[in-house]
Amino acid sequence: MTEATTKPTTTEPDSPGGGSTVARNLTLLLAVVCAVQFLDAMDIASMGPALPLVQKDLKMSPSILQWVVSAYALGFGGFLLLGGRLADLFDRKKLLIGWLIVFVVASCAGGLAQDGLQLVIARLVKGVSAGFTAPAAMAILLNAFREEKARNKALGTFLAIVSAGYSLGLLLGGLLATVNWRLILFLPAAAGLLVAGIATVAVPAGNKSTGNGRLDVLGSITVTGSAMALVYGLSRAAGSGWGDTWTIASLVAAAVLFPLFLLVERRHPEPLVPLSIFSRPQLVRANLCMLFFGAYVAFQFVLTLYYQDVLKWSPLEAGLAFLLGGVLTAGTARYGAALVTKYGAWPVATIGLVMLSAGYIGWALLIGHVAAVVPMLVQQVLGGFGFAAVYPALNIAAVGSAAENEQGLASGLFNAGAQIGNGIVVAVVAAVFALNTGGTLGAYRVGLWTITGITVAVTLLAIGGTLRQRRLAAGAVAAA
Repeated sequence: MTEATTKPTTTEPDSPGGGSTVARNLTLLLAVVCAVQFLDAMDIASMGPALPLVQKDLKMSPSILQWVVSAYALGFGGFLLLGGRLADLFDRKKLLIGWLIVFVVASCAGGLAQDGLQLVIARLVKGVSAGFTAPAAMAILLNAFREEKARNKALGTFLAIVSAGYSLGLLLGGLLATVNWRLILFLPAAAGLLVAGIATVAVPAGNKSTGNGRLDVLGSITVTGSAMALVYGLSRAAGSGWGDTWTIASLVAAAVLFPLFLLVERRHPEPLVPLSIFSRPQLVRANLCMLFFGAYVAFQFVLTLYYQDVLKWSPLEAGLAFLLGGVLTAGTARYGAALVTKYGAWPVATIGLVMLSAGYIGWALLIGHVAAVVPMLVQQVLGGFGFAAVYPALNIAAVGSAAENEQGLASGLFNAGAQIGNGIVVAVVAAVFALNTGGTLGAYRVGLWTITGITVAVTLLAIGGTLRQRRLAAGAVAAA
């Protein structure tokens, strides 16, 4: 495996009075990578409230409309592993700025779209750009903050901003849609251009591979093709059904390409994804647990439909329903990272997942029986604090211990797990939702119980991580 050399960024001053300058530089760098991830995260949710307006304005059929959201996930999830490996082999600054420019151009193209196909293509390209900027941003952060306490503090701030992007995307989308849905694309374009400009100053150059920088081309093709086929098949299943020809063909393609990818990686001298990275139980468990995030996105999907289709709320009102949880998440996620430093990742993740499960159970039990504001407030409080605990804990578990030449790869794996998890859980919930014959509220209850069941299963997986952490700690004490 190619070793990457990186010019270290230190938190210690190397000359009198230099400490404040270094601190300012690190603060600016942290602001840049946070802004990049906020834009990537926000794009996942922000188009949801605007879909009825987009459909009316561009005269899109329901089967095409779903791709306004799915195309972004398709590009994002499909290119994360390739983006992660490139972030370990080549100059991260150039990768970040270059793909930010692609993001800006694609956003503008989407805002100017005159038909549904143009908008879908623009969203796909935006997703691809996120597949490269997300792991590059995380790798830049991990390299800049080397010491564990400083790194976890920086990760806490970083993940608080990312969590806010996921949580507040619906609110921002609803707010902008009340003015004009095209602002949902134009505003991120302006922000992306600003961030790219600041990155030219804030992000240090370097991080070039010491090897020949040769890329595993066949591995890149097979894993990207497998991920895209899987996300496409699962996304299509939600709208066209599991028996659809293209759904089946896509899932079969994913099933063929992924084993081929593993075979290529075993034999390649410089693999895209060194399989040895999966020998780390904490990393594997954290990536499996990212299926919880798919449950959270599916929950937003179900509740957004309920607010607008059943309660007849406006897009802005539906977005405001998620405001409290987003504010709580943004305000407390950095404390979740601090708790990880003190207690370990898995106990913190377990507590957060229990809180998320309790919020979902409350909605499933109370929907239709009491005013919507009651379960909404309960879930937003539990979900806001729960999300703030789980997301930083799993992220730190997955990438915090990565070697210097694996930082981009570990981040790519983690984000890929999140995006593929989104596709899996949303597709399953949408299919269950469509097949339910218990009436309108019955469909929502079944969807909510499905989301709850998935989250409880992931909670049990996190409990296993907690028990393993305690066994290791006890063993270390005994050895000492």
